[in-house]
Amino acid sequence: MDEPEMPVSVRRLFWEFDAGDIDPEQHADYVIERVMTRGTWAAMRWLRNQYSRARLADFIRRRGDRLAPRDLAYWGLIAGVEVAPKPGGGRPRWAG
Repeated sequence: MDEPEMPVSVRRLFWEFDAGDIDPEQHADYVIERVMTRGTWAAMRWLRNQYSRARLADFIRRRGDRLAPRDLAYWGLIAGVEVAPKPGGGRPRWAG
Protein backbone atom coordinates (compact mmCIF):
# COMPACT_ATOMS: atom_id res chain seq x y z
CA MET A 1 0.00 0.00 0.00
CA ASP A 2 1.39 3.41 -0.93
CA GLU A 3 1.80 5.84 1.95
CA PRO A 4 0.11 9.20 1.54
CA GLU A 5 2.41 12.08 0.73
CA MET A 6 3.70 14.13 3.64
CA PRO A 7 1.55 17.21 4.24
CA VAL A 8 2.94 20.69 3.59
CA SER A 9 3.26 21.29 7.34
CA VAL A 10 5.83 18.46 7.43
CA ARG A 11 7.45 18.90 4.02
CA ARG A 12 8.42 22.49 4.82
CA LEU A 13 10.59 21.23 7.70
CA PHE A 14 12.99 19.66 5.19
CA TRP A 15 14.00 22.81 3.36
CA GLU A 16 17.52 21.52 2.66
CA PHE A 17 16.24 18.47 0.74
CA ASP A 18 13.68 17.60 -1.85
CA ALA A 19 11.03 16.42 0.59
CA GLY A 20 9.79 13.95 -2.02
CA ASP A 21 13.04 12.02 -1.56
CA ILE A 22 12.40 11.51 2.15
CA ASP A 23 10.80 8.18 2.96
CA PRO A 24 9.00 8.38 6.36
CA GLU A 25 9.84 4.74 7.09
CA GLN A 26 13.39 4.56 5.79
CA HIS A 27 14.29 7.94 7.33
CA ALA A 28 12.06 7.60 10.39
CA ASP A 29 14.58 8.81 12.98
CA TYR A 30 15.34 11.90 10.95
CA VAL A 31 11.66 12.67 10.32
CA ILE A 32 10.68 12.08 13.93
CA GLU A 33 13.47 14.27 15.28
CA ARG A 34 12.78 17.11 12.86
CA VAL A 35 9.06 17.17 13.61
CA MET A 36 9.60 16.84 17.37
CA THR A 37 12.02 19.75 17.42
CA ARG A 38 10.63 22.10 14.77
CA GLY A 39 7.15 21.00 13.83
CA THR A 40 3.95 22.98 13.99
CA TRP A 41 0.88 21.63 15.74
CA ALA A 42 -0.31 20.21 12.40
CA ALA A 43 3.04 18.49 11.83
CA MET A 44 2.99 17.05 15.35
CA ARG A 45 -0.51 15.66 14.79
CA TRP A 46 0.71 14.06 11.56
CA LEU A 47 3.66 12.54 13.43
CA ARG A 48 1.36 11.00 16.02
CA ASN A 49 -0.78 9.50 13.25
CA GLN A 50 2.18 8.37 11.13
CA TYR A 51 4.08 6.48 13.84
CA SER A 52 2.81 4.32 16.66
CA ARG A 53 3.22 5.35 20.27
CA ALA A 54 5.68 2.45 20.66
CA ARG A 55 7.77 3.76 17.75
CA LEU A 56 7.87 7.25 19.24
CA ALA A 57 8.78 5.76 22.64
CA ASP A 58 11.61 3.79 21.04
CA PHE A 59 12.94 6.98 19.47
CA ILE A 60 12.76 8.81 22.83
CA ARG A 61 14.70 6.02 24.54
CA ARG A 62 17.38 5.80 21.85
CA ARG A 63 17.70 9.38 20.63
CA GLY A 64 15.90 11.55 23.18
CA ASP A 65 19.20 13.14 24.17
CA ARG A 66 19.04 15.01 20.85
CA LEU A 67 15.91 16.90 21.95
CA ALA A 68 15.73 20.10 23.97
CA PRO A 69 14.55 19.48 27.55
CA ARG A 70 11.10 20.95 26.89
CA ASP A 71 10.63 18.87 23.72
CA LEU A 72 11.85 15.75 25.49
CA ALA A 73 9.44 16.30 28.38
CA TYR A 74 6.48 16.82 26.02
CA TRP A 75 7.21 13.87 23.76
CA GLY A 76 8.02 11.68 26.74
CA LEU A 77 4.50 12.34 28.01
CA ILE A 78 2.99 11.65 24.59
CA ALA A 79 4.96 8.41 24.15
CA GLY A 80 4.55 7.25 27.76
CA VAL A 81 8.28 7.32 28.48
CA GLU A 82 9.56 8.51 31.84
CA VAL A 83 12.34 11.01 31.26
CA ALA A 84 14.53 12.59 33.90
CA PRO A 85 13.96 16.34 34.23
CA LYS A 86 16.81 18.44 32.90
CA PRO A 87 17.61 22.09 33.53
CA GLY A 88 16.24 24.46 30.94
CA GLY A 89 12.70 23.31 30.35
CA GLY A 90 12.18 19.86 31.84
CA ARG A 91 8.95 18.72 33.44
CA PRO A 92 7.46 21.13 35.92
CA ARG A 93 7.42 20.01 39.56
CA TRP A 94 3.63 19.65 39.55
CA ALA A 95 3.83 17.03 36.78
CA GLY A 96 5.24 14.58 39.31
